[in-house]
Amino acid sequence: MFPNIRNIYFPMRAQTFISTAEAAFVGRLTDRQINRIVDEHLVPPWLLSQTGNSRSFARLTAAFARFYIDMENTLAAGARRYVVDTLCKRVSDLELDQRQVVLRLADLPKNLDWSVTMPNVVVDIAPYVADAYTRAKEIDRADSLVAIDPETMSGAPSFAGTRVPIEVVLASLDEGVSMERLKASYPFLTDAHVEAARTYAAVHPRRGRPRKLMEHHPTLRERSSKVVRPTRR
Repeated sequence: MFPNIRNIYFPMRAQTFISTAEAAFVGRLTDRQINRIVDEHLVPPWLLSQTGNSRSFARLTAAFARFYIDMENTLAAGARRYVVDTLCKRVSDLELDQRQVVLRLADLPKNLDWSVTMPNVVVDIAPYVADAYTRAKEIDRADSLVAIDPETMSGAPSFAGTRVPIEVVLASLDEGVSMERLKASYPFLTDAHVEAARTYAAVHPRRGRPRKLMEHHPTLRERSSKVVRPTRR
């Protein structure tokens, strides 16, 4: 074990930390599972930040959390802690700038070994880290295609450079409006925009009833496939 690694303080930039919802998305976990990592002290405190009841996480924490929970029925808790502590020690030994990059999952150094050797077993969590990295990139793409401007649509998340709220498109798709009909109304719309909107909505959950396409675009009406047949007598 590396008992001292949990007591070391490392200065981090504010953007290193992400919300619980984003960490859950990156790790393909629930908010409850991510919070369990904090409640059970499964990672060093320097991978976390807490202000009052608000928690935030380094993106890399999501990969560790996914490994810890996925391997619950395969490795004992002590073995999983050993793996996480060993890898945290390796990350902590990196130069400050490189460490920040890894914690944000902005890049993955090829020379950083994600495997840990224990008696009779080698545990490699590289697949978890790689998947978390891919999910983090999805969030970055979403942030580039979705914007919030207080002067645009009352600050509702909208597609960058437009006045079209993402919830309008998502709610319409969920209710059966075809992508072709949406593109007819919004020519800029692509599959990448829809994917970005879904990712953004997942990591920035909003309360309240989503607006429908017809509320934003009243000239467009749903086509009904209902057939009315005369009553036989």
